[in-house]
Amino acid sequence: MSYRAKILIKATITVALLSFLGYQMDLGRFVQILSSANLFFVLLATLVHIVGVFLLVLRWRMVLRNFDISIEFVPLTKITFIGYFFNLFLPSGIGGDFFRAYYLSKRKNRGMSTTLTTTLLERSAGMCALLAIGTFFAATRNIVVEGVPLFSVFLLVIALYALGNVVLFHSWTHQRISSFLRKRKLEQWEAKMELVYQGLNTLRNNKRTIVAALLLSLVIQFFAITITWIAAQAIEIQAPFRIFLIFVPLINLSIMVPVTIAGIGLQESLYYLLFSQIGLPAEMAVSLGVLARLVYILTAIPGGIIYSLYKKEEHLDEILAEAESS
Repeated sequence: MSYRAKILIKATITVALLSFLGYQMDLGRFVQILSSANLFFVLLATLVHIVGVFLLVLRWRMVLRNFDISIEFVPLTKITFIGYFFNLFLPSGIGGDFFRAYYLSKRKNRGMSTTLTTTLLERSAGMCALLAIGTFFAATRNIVVEGVPLFSVFLLVIALYALGNVVLFHSWTHQRISSFLRKRKLEQWEAKMELVYQGLNTLRNNKRTIVAALLLSLVIQFFAITITWIAAQAIEIQAPFRIFLIFVPLINLSIMVPVTIAGIGLQESLYYLLFSQIGLPAEMAVSLGVLARLVYILTAIPGGIIYSLYKKEEHLDEILAEAESS
């Protein structure tokens, strides 16, 4: 499928979901709720998010050290904010991780595959923490959506996550997949998978790094959930914090499902679907989703400023072309 066809499909799904939400809401009430949002809480949530970005940088540095990549905190923070900025508008699955890896590879003169592997591994640690939080609190409260218990949903995602790790990183399955790729003359993909496999094995030999990265990931994800709770206070949503500990992990996991442009429509639909289970009106639930996205945008704006000042060795069009071909 061509790149343009993928964009067209994602745009169609995005419009369809937004149209569905518009049909479910009183748009006048929706606008009223957003316009009356308390700016203090929005800015507070943004500040907490920025602190979370700094913690994410610390986690990335932990992983980078296992690949013998040493970089100071400030330049790595700049690269991370650039990645956040590009996540705002990229319509495909390239994402900010590619740009983080790209700028790091240029700065440290390392292969793009190596730096991209580090972003994938630290993302995996984040997903592990997100699933741990959501599953634990979903087990403490029986919430059913369309006849499906959320605890069961978390267990299914955990099973898929574990299966994916076994398929990719267990020695027997790894050898079989590598052999399959070589026979199909897909040596480039086999080399990339081998790099991730070796990187994970390196991390396995450093138990202290694994424990530290997972603990830091728990803090980062707790911050992410707190951000949404603070945003909820901006529009006076009265819901227990433990509800956010269940709903937000599922919503944030949807980022990994690239079926809409930049997650627009999909995440707001999940806010509506989940928060309606506790009696929240559609206008309030979708407004919360919009405010959460606004907080992300405010956090990402510094990345655009940094990018405009950054000494670029290639133009954006050339970077995108490289991303699509990789």
